[in-house]
Amino acid sequence: MSRQTPRKERHTRQPSNLIPAVSDYESDAAAIHASYAPPPPRTNTELNVNVLQRYLPSIQTILSIAANAVVYTFDRNSTSWDKSGIEGTMFVCAQTPLPESKKPRACVFVLNRRALDNLVVDLARVSHVEIADELLIFKIEADCEEEEKVIGLWIHNDRDETRQINGATIQESWKVARSSGLDLEQGADAGLEAGPAMQAGGRRLSVRDLFGRAQQSRQPVE
Repeated sequence: MSRQTPRKERHTRQPSNLIPAVSDYESDAAAIHASYAPPPPRTNTELNVNVLQRYLPSIQTILSIAANAVVYTFDRNSTSWDKSGIEGTMFVCAQTPLPESKKPRACVFVLNRRALDNLVVDLARVSHVEIADELLIFKIEADCEEEEKVIGLWIHNDRDETRQINGATIQESWKVARSSGLDLEQGADAGLEAGPAMQAGGRRLSVRDLFGRAQQSRQPVE
């Protein structure tokens, strides 16, 4: 009885695309590093501009900063200054012109650390700016049949020149914004502007709102 010859196993050839490639760690790491470019580092000023634009998209650049400022309102009846409840970092900002106007704009923005209400002062609506002792005083143009409003900013002098630099920057920005004039378009559109942070719960206080709240706080509780 003859024995059957055992069959030889066939060699299965693997496709070339399934053969694992030999890796050179250093060259692979260099290739990955070359293909990935980290985002360029941003300065503190750029980060601050991005934060402010979430409240007021028209803000273009920051001209000066004070780490802490306290907002006061002036009561004509008692001829005294009252704290408004707004204090925080103050920014003097240049804004982009309105779409149909090339007039320069500027504002003072106080990012309130005590509540969601932030104060924005449109420098084109300020009729007078002066420095009296430690207060920077603004006279705000009134609407029809209203008196001028007066607010004061006390700027913490964390450095020797903080108050002086910010005061000078505000006065220069005010002169530029004031010389361009306030047209009806600017007055109407300025109050409608709101970035995503303001839409999500933050609030921009007008000077009228600021004085209305101050009057309510002075009313006696029955």
